[in-house]
Amino acid sequence: MNKKILGAVLSGIVFIIYLAVIITFIVYVQLTSFEKIPLGVFVYLLFALLIPFIGIIYALYSRVGEIIRGEEEESKKY
Repeated sequence: MNKKILGAVLSGIVFIIYLAVIITFIVYVQLTSFEKIPLGVFVYLLFALLIPFIGIIYALYSRVGEIIRGEEEESKKY
């Protein structure tokens, strides 16, 4: 595997795990806590964290595609 692809995948995985841990913690607290977060705030927090989650996956997909197509190497010629 190319070093550039490996670096992109590893950094994407680190941020995905980071967001997943935060989302899991919020859901755990909501399900087990005696005093729950209001439902509107809970849903807002989940969406606010899922949007970057989806963005990271899309950016990772597009970055790997750029590396495979050799766009970075082509731009070095100019």
